[in-house]
Amino acid sequence: MVASREQSIWDLPLDHPIEIERGDRRLTTLGDVGTFILDLPEALQQQHSWQAATETVLEAAKSGDTAPVTFAVHMALMLSGQNARSVWE
Repeated sequence: MVASREQSIWDLPLDHPIEIERGDRRLTTLGDVGTFILDLPEALQQQHSWQAATETVLEAAKSGDTAPVTFAVHMALMLSGQNARSVWE
């Protein structure tokens, strides 16, 4: 029962998917964002902007509110020199 609850948390959709220019990656769920952050080089993960994004993801996993995640990831991407855009579907 805990596993299914945990699984459903990471499947929560973002308010607006994020398309990352380099690598042609599209983040659509909270789990996608978590995996993306974990795949970053350690030096990037240690940057304050990515640490803040990580904290936002963890908070969203607790609250179910993914809206702040999109903003935090966009800020971290911008500050690390990557281009991304939100997809308004």
